[in-house]
Amino acid sequence: MCGFAAYVHPDGRSPDTEWLAAAADALAHRGPDDSGFHVEPGVGLAFRRLSIVDVASGAQPHAHEDGTVWITYNGEIYNHLELRRELEERGHRYRTRSDTETIVHAYEEWGEACVERLRGMFALALWDRARRRLFVARDRVGIKPLYYARADGAFVCASEIKALFAFPGITRAVRPAGLVEHLTLRYTAAPATLFEGIEKLEPGHSLTVAAEGTRRRRYWRLEWEPKLEIDDDAALEQLEQRLTESVRLRLMSEVPLGALLSGGVDSSLVVALMSRVIQRPVRTFSVGFDQPPAAGQIYDERPFARRVARHCGTDHHEIVVTARDLERELPALVWHQDEPVSEPAAIPTYLVSQLARASVTVVLTGEGGDELFAGYPKYAAEPLARLMSALPAALRDPLLDGGARRLPFAFRRLQVVARSARFRDESERLAAWFAGLAGDERARLLSPQTRCWDHVAADAFRRVLDDSAARRPLDRMLDADLRLWLPDDLLMKMDKMSMAASIEARVPLLDHPLVEWAARLPDRLKVERLEGKVLLKRLARRLLPREVVDRRKVGFTVPLAPWFRGPLRDLLVDALLSPTALARGLYEPQVLRGYVEDHLSGRRDRARELWTLLTLELWQRTFVDHAPRRAVAWTPPARVAAG
Repeated sequence: MCGFAAYVHPDGRSPDTEWLAAAADALAHRGPDDSGFHVEPGVGLAFRRLSIVDVASGAQPHAHEDGTVWITYNGEIYNHLELRRELEERGHRYRTRSDTETIVHAYEEWGEACVERLRGMFALALWDRARRRLFVARDRVGIKPLYYARADGAFVCASEIKALFAFPGITRAVRPAGLVEHLTLRYTAAPATLFEGIEKLEPGHSLTVAAEGTRRRRYWRLEWEPKLEIDDDAALEQLEQRLTESVRLRLMSEVPLGALLSGGVDSSLVVALMSRVIQRPVRTFSVGFDQPPAAGQIYDERPFARRVARHCGTDHHEIVVTARDLERELPALVWHQDEPVSEPAAIPTYLVSQLARASVTVVLTGEGGDELFAGYPKYAAEPLARLMSALPAALRDPLLDGGARRLPFAFRRLQVVARSARFRDESERLAAWFAGLAGDERARLLSPQTRCWDHVAADAFRRVLDDSAARRPLDRMLDADLRLWLPDDLLMKMDKMSMAASIEARVPLLDHPLVEWAARLPDRLKVERLEGKVLLKRLARRLLPREVVDRRKVGFTVPLAPWFRGPLRDLLVDALLSPTALARGLYEPQVLRGYVEDHLSGRRDRARELWTLLTLELWQRTFVDHAPRRAVAWTPPARVAAG
């Protein structure tokens, strides 16, 4: 696992070596083991390496034997040995054992179509000297990030946005529409970012950059039809076979590996299958919170993780996260994420990754199970929300305004259903399920200068749904989440937070053959009445204790609601209601104060909205107000320190 940056100028102007060195330095956490550079007329490549496969000879940038093709890439190609055998039969000669060299030979053999042969996670930049073109690509589901921009006439790309700022001509201007999108979705949907002029390559896409221009190609599209004609028993057997194969492939490593174990179904299932394949005890790592249960909400899932660890015989390790840990690590969170991906689980993910890094370099994780197999409660609740949304407004709105909005903290999920049910438009309704702020609530908060962009709030969902090959309601929800929420929120969080600890995270549930198979499963194997993830849970019941599988889904929930009313109260108020924040002119001050007071008084749980606003403000202070600097320890306001 690594980080890289690439520079190509159509006029043949070479980059200053100091630019490449600065870009590599910004990515040092992604590759603490080694660095490498290549410069020739009009081209520059910078690389940082975390050594995992072919530790001895897998350095980058890597060149074809005649020096005509150079590559720098981030990821793992799990079928590289299979491809190597095929390529050697076609006459290709290898000098290393690395998967990097396989990509070079695959490009030489199949051209840009080589990415269609790769099974794994990757972002790559390949310089073809003979054709004077740069080929960049990102894996099918977006496990690895890739950002790009124009810098004084040159094309530049990198694994993280902060590396792009090493090149002259890259500005840190905020994209106004992106602010509204972020307040709604809690992330910025590809291909846009929150920075004007900086984009991220969409999953399953490639770019070819040459003197005559830039060509974008979508090389992978998920198909949802025809549905598989399969009985329940056969589906269960195939799932076990496919997921076991995926886990086995992701054990490819020359360095120690383990797993992040939340105690939920997905990560527990990965650990159970790892334990079957690995002869020694799997090293597992869990995180919990020191907050007691409240209003039916469980914050500490370590007891479930321990139960799985005992059942699977793992070498188990834990860490407890407090409000002060979150406060202390906020600068690192903001700096490492580049954009304010407002997923509160980022902090515990970062801390548990640091715990894991003490003994392993690679971890397997459970991301993707909910989006593939319909695990979120919203998938079962959407038919009700869709039905309610079709009611006449005169009947629907009083019902929602008069009832659901006044429900206490314990009924937060019903509030979310009611909020989504307000929107008859499919894109607006689906965007509202995980939204920070939606509809009238968002519009009331925005100042006039920001409100003029309110119409773009759900544009990402509208674009994806218009383009989707899915036609059934459940498939359309899953397709949207696989293309938006998963890569731009969950996978971005996992990549940035694991790489901040210099550890590689692998996601067996997102093996693309498994993804393609799951998309074509009939609905009954995903949602049955109010239960989601039907087929995956059936497999889990084979391999795990029933009390782990059949408990109520709570997700990886950070206790922000009580923390904002307690130890993080002053931090919240000082950040959101400070003169600096209010002077930005983004919000109506009285409405913003009302949101804060709603939560502090206990009238309404505003934790999600306030975290979204807080991370956006801290991002602006880090990246917009001045040139970004490597994170340092957070200095709390004076009265917080005194308290």
